[in-house]
Amino acid sequence: MWLITPVGFFSVVRKPSDLKNKTLTVRARVCLDLEALQAQYLPELGPIQESPVNDYRFRAVAPQAAVAQAMARLVEDLDYANFKDEVAKRQGPARSHLYHDVWSVLYRLQKQPAAKTAAPPALRVHPRRDHAGKEVPIKRPNKASPLSNWALPDQVAAVLPEGRLPATLGAVPLERWKNAPSSPDAWEALAHASLIDEPVFKAPKGLDPAAGVVVQEPDGRLWLVCPTNQFGGYEITFPKGRSEGKSLQATALCEANEESGLQVRLIRHLVDVKRTQTYTRYYLAKRVGGSPADMGWESQCVTLVPASQLGSLNLSPPDLDIVRALRV
Repeated sequence: MWLITPVGFFSVVRKPSDLKNKTLTVRARVCLDLEALQAQYLPELGPIQESPVNDYRFRAVAPQAAVAQAMARLVEDLDYANFKDEVAKRQGPARSHLYHDVWSVLYRLQKQPAAKTAAPPALRVHPRRDHAGKEVPIKRPNKASPLSNWALPDQVAAVLPEGRLPATLGAVPLERWKNAPSSPDAWEALAHASLIDEPVFKAPKGLDPAAGVVVQEPDGRLWLVCPTNQFGGYEITFPKGRSEGKSLQATALCEANEESGLQVRLIRHLVDVKRTQTYTRYYLAKRVGGSPADMGWESQCVTLVPASQLGSLNLSPPDLDIVRALRV
């Protein structure tokens, strides 16, 4: 992304090294531009590096959320009627004339016939490998929603694996759960730390015990997942899985993280549902951390859906039982 501002010209990108750290790399042709940005709008900007061989000689790294906030402050400070005049006032006539040259080149866009913009390439291989270490092809990819949908309580928001997200949703950051439990015992310990009361559970003969979660945001929207390649015949469903020796509450916490990338806290028992091969206990839960973009290979999309729109989804009969339980 190019940013031509009254304090300087910047190229903002997300390098591979930025992915795991939730940072962005801010590049500039002129060191003073980065220094001005840091001093006036982005104090979180790290040390400025210089490389005479790179196309952008100067660069520094900052948290993605901080860069977004800096851009917001630039907009909030906008009080001028002519951009080039403001640049001349702050950075001098030479920079203003240079930006006018850029304006002249870009003016050609207005004179050319509008071109159709290509859709972004679909995600064809899941970035996570399966339990056997094999690549997981995605045969019928989902589409991500506009980034603005995450802030709108009446809109469906959707993200693909490793997709773009706002820094926060409500008051809770959307960032990877770095110290998530990695063993059954660790999940049990986490569940035991915040056990909730629940009725006795007894799976009918022939059905495996399982657990799942219905995670609800303060704005009323609910989290659902799209199983990769519609596994099990599910186009969209709530996170769930077999207990496989874990307690039901530990299973619910684990499945929420593995299938949706979320860190949740259980609130109460919701409903027990008979599915094709399992008898599944569902808990109502709230999100306390994690990132849906961090979903495991079993999910190819995570969505946030207004409760009023659940009826329009292609939910299975057992999932419709869950929706009815939510309305009680």
